[in-house]
Amino acid sequence: PKHDRTVMKDMVGNETEALVYLFCIIHRQNVVVESLLGSGRIPPDGLTVPHLRNPESTVYLSPEICRLLLVFTMADIADQYFGWIDDLFDDSKTEYSMLIPGKDDPDHYRAKTVWPGVSKPGLWMSYISELGAVAKTTTTTHNDDKDEPGLLNIKLPPVFDNCTKVLTRTDEMASRDAYWEVVTREDELTTTQAIDLLKKSHAHNPFAFEPLVVLAQLYSLEEETLPLAEATAIRALDLQSQWGTAWDKRLSFAAWIAWTRVILQRAETKQVWPSNSWNVINFGMVY
Repeated sequence: PKHDRTVMKDMVGNETEALVYLFCIIHRQNVVVESLLGSGRIPPDGLTVPHLRNPESTVYLSPEICRLLLVFTMADIADQYFGWIDDLFDDSKTEYSMLIPGKDDPDHYRAKTVWPGVSKPGLWMSYISELGAVAKTTTTTHNDDKDEPGLLNIKLPPVFDNCTKVLTRTDEMASRDAYWEVVTREDELTTTQAIDLLKKSHAHNPFAFEPLVVLAQLYSLEEETLPLAEATAIRALDLQSQWGTAWDKRLSFAAWIAWTRVILQRAETKQVWPSNSWNVINFGMVY
C-alpha cells in the first residue's frame, strides 16, 4: 500500500483511497471478528490497533470508521463466501470457523481442500447478521435518515430487517441442510416432501431467497397453488433486491433474478409449469 497511492487516488478519489489504504494497514480479521464482534459493540471512543506493516506504530479507527469496516465486511463476505470456505477452515464442518470469535483454529484448517468442492451454500449469514447488529450500536452523531454526502455517512444495509435481527448459526445450518436436501435429492423426494423441507428451510432462515425461488417453482406445478407461487416469488424478489448477491452461488445472482421473474410472470398470468421440457428451455436460457 505504500506504492502508487496517487494512481489509486486518481482512480477512486481521495476519500475512497484513504479508506482503501487504511484497510490495507490493519489486521481486519482481528479488528472485525476478535475486537468488534467479540465485544458486541463499537467502542464510543473508537479503537487503536496495531499497524499491520509497522509493529512499532498504531492506527486509530474512529467509531465511524469501525462502522464502515463492519458494513464493508458484510458486503465482502456475502459476495465471496460459499461452502468451500467452510471446509477450508473447519475439519469438523460444524464447530470451527474464521467467522466466530475464538474459533479460528489453525489445527483444524484443511488447506488442501479442493476448490470449488460441491459449492454448497456457506454458513456466513449468521455472521454478517451479527456484524449488522454491532454496526447499529455506534453512538456517534451519524443519522441514517439524514441525506449527507461522504462515505462516512453510508446507511446500514436493508438485510436482516435493517440489521435489527440476528440469525443464529443453529438456524442457519438447519435451513441450509433442509434446502440442500431438496436440491440434491430431487429424484428421491415427492413434491410434498420437497415443499415441506423448503418451508422448514425458510422458517429457520427467512432472509435467504433461494429456498423461496425453488418453493415458488414447486407451487407453480398446480393451478390451485399458483397464488402461493406468485406470493412466494414476490417475496424472493424483495429479498434479492436487498442482497444484491446470492447465498447459493452455483449460479450467478443475475440468473437467480431472471428465473424468479419467469416464475412470477407465469404465476401472474395463471399458467402452470410446462410439462414439455422444450417449453422450459424456451423461457430464455436464463441460467
